[in-house]
Amino acid sequence: MVVGMKVGRLNAMFERMSDRERKLVFGGTALVLAVLLVLGGVLVSRKVGALEDEVAGNETAMREVVQLGPTYLRMRAEEKSLTDQLERASKEPLQAVVLNIAKQIQFERVDAEGNTTSERLSDTIKFSNSSEILAELTQKAKKGQKRKTNKKAGGREVFLASIDAVFMGVPDEAVMRFLAKLETNPDPLFGLALDLSRNATSRDQFQATIKIGQFRFGNLEEGE
Repeated sequence: MVVGMKVGRLNAMFERMSDRERKLVFGGTALVLAVLLVLGGVLVSRKVGALEDEVAGNETAMREVVQLGPTYLRMRAEEKSLTDQLERASKEPLQAVVLNIAKQIQFERVDAEGNTTSERLSDTIKFSNSSEILAELTQKAKKGQKRKTNKKAGGREVFLASIDAVFMGVPDEAVMRFLAKLETNPDPLFGLALDLSRNATSRDQFQATIKIGQFRFGNLEEGE
């Protein structure tokens, strides 16, 4: 009822208007509608543009994922392999690892009477200077700056264990075979230094001191 009365009043007002006033009302209404349509179109266009940009960005990201995927998987596999090596190394003393390698090397020795005997390199080995230090695997701090650390006692870190393996009166080729097995061992072993000297005129009488290193996991202690 109220709405009908309002519509009737508007019709009465419209009938009392002159032609010029009616044209102004129609023109204003059309202009308002046109402005609203334009604004709506601009808003829709911006929304569509934003969605297109988002889709394009997602497509670029997907292409990068596809391209970098194999590299990422390879790096993850290498990281896991290295972690497994460090885990395995931490379960057995370095001296035992080196001794097991030396047991694989056999050589023949001829005594003064011309008799030939077969020996293992492990029969001639002695160990000394065993040590284990925290490995500096990150970039060193700039000179003059104090190195900051958040390492706490009991935290697992990578350590460099080292030991000297001393061989007395052995042939040089046996030492070379030992070094080859050392460098190709699946555990992270490597030679740090080699001191090889002849202690007789025979090629079977060499003295060799090999400093051997191995990376392994360990736990920080107080004072590290």
